[in-house]
Parts: sequence; structure tokens; C-alpha cells
Amino acid sequence: MEPVANFLVFALCYAGLSSLCLAMDRHYADLHGRGAEPPAPLRRRLRWTGWVALAAGLAWAMHIAGAGYGLVYWVGSLTGCGLLLIWLLPYAPHQAMRLARCIGGAAVLAAIALAVL
Repeated sequence: MEPVANFLVFALCYAGLSSLCLAMDRHYADLHGRGAEPPAPLRRRLRWTGWVALAAGLAWAMHIAGAGYGLVYWVGSLTGCGLLLIWLLPYAPHQAMRLARCIGGAAVLAAIALAVL
């Protein structure tokens, strides 16, 4: 079950960072055309979702590895996800957001699998 637990931390970090990126005008315009801005309610929802996903990733990392190692593990996952987004967003923004949706769904399935087992 350890690979599933590790994947869950990575998935939550990627989904959270993707949500926070999409709340920004620049990245929203990359997906929806030049000059497009997210409406205020959507922007708030994306920010809340992003921060909640990052907090859940931190909580899960601390749960599986303890407070000290969990924090380091979470920062490492956050760094890896950030690098992946930095590489994907300028060149393939639609694929980056498609990956965020897929990985978010996989995170839900991983959480259910961990809860059941």
C-alpha cells in the first residue's frame, strides 16, 4: 500500500498546484484564449480547492511518514509537481489540465482504496 500512499501525496500536490495556476489570469488565458479571465466565484473556488488539496497532501504525508520526514516528503513532492507544471504549462496547457483532472480522479480512487484496505 505504500506506493498508493505515496501516489496520493503526489496527486494531491499536482491537483492543488494546477488549481492554483488556473486561478491566475495568465494561465486561465492560456487555456481559454487571450484576454479571458476567470469569474470571481470560479477564481475563489479554484484557490480554495488548491489550498485544500495542498493541505490534504501535507496532512497525508505527515500521516504516513511522521511530522519531520512527512514535511520533507511533501516539499519534495511539491517541488516535483511544480517542475512538471513549469514544463507542461507553457508548451501544452491543455494536456497539463487534462493530466490534473485525471490525477485528481486517481487521487480520489487512491484515497478510497486506502480507506477500504
